[in-house]
Amino acid sequence: MALGLLAKLLATKQLRFEQGQIELKSIHMTLVPSFFIGELTKYFYREKQMPQFYLLSWLWGFKLVGEVVRDFHLNTPSKTYNLGMNLAEAMGIGIYKTCEYVAGRFTHFAISKNPYMKFFRGMEVHEPMDYFISGCMGGGGYFVHDNICQNIETKCILKGDTHCDFLTGTDQELKDRGLWEETDRRYGLDNIVPLQKEFLDAFEKGQEEEMIDDIIERSQRIHNG
Repeated sequence: MALGLLAKLLATKQLRFEQGQIELKSIHMTLVPSFFIGELTKYFYREKQMPQFYLLSWLWGFKLVGEVVRDFHLNTPSKTYNLGMNLAEAMGIGIYKTCEYVAGRFTHFAISKNPYMKFFRGMEVHEPMDYFISGCMGGGGYFVHDNICQNIETKCILKGDTHCDFLTGTDQELKDRGLWEETDRRYGLDNIVPLQKEFLDAFEKGQEEEMIDDIIERSQRIHNG
């Protein structure tokens, strides 16, 4: 499905490779090597700043999916979800399989052939490590569920599982599933949710570009105490 999507986008000139730039509609993109995400993850892990890495990824996912919804005039949650998952696969972020999806509540999906896992091997960890995908999917989840969402990885190839398993859900959904406390432990939700809400408000006013540096700086201050 990802190849079909790319072919359609290229044929209709919605995806262009011209003058040293990649453009998806009016969205400027770049190809980021998977080892870079692996190195970023290891850096934030060494610095004990994984919640900040999650927030940065969340902001990126929110902004990208928001721009896709705007530029492609997506008017239903299912259209947003389907295009978003196909784009993620087309961008090389593994093979996606939807396990269960209920608009307004949650998305449960699995990723096989996760491209970042080989760069994590050898790390001594005791929990799933893919905060980049979790953050991106949590941020983009707002436009599928019409509510600020978080994403938590529940299975991980790094821990010996056959695939990586993720759940994007609203606050209530995570609480109902008994996942809220673990999500809070990993990300420090009391600190980051207010910043997520501010970014949402700025996005709706078209002011997210002016806000993002301030939000990142404040998240650093919070982490550093």
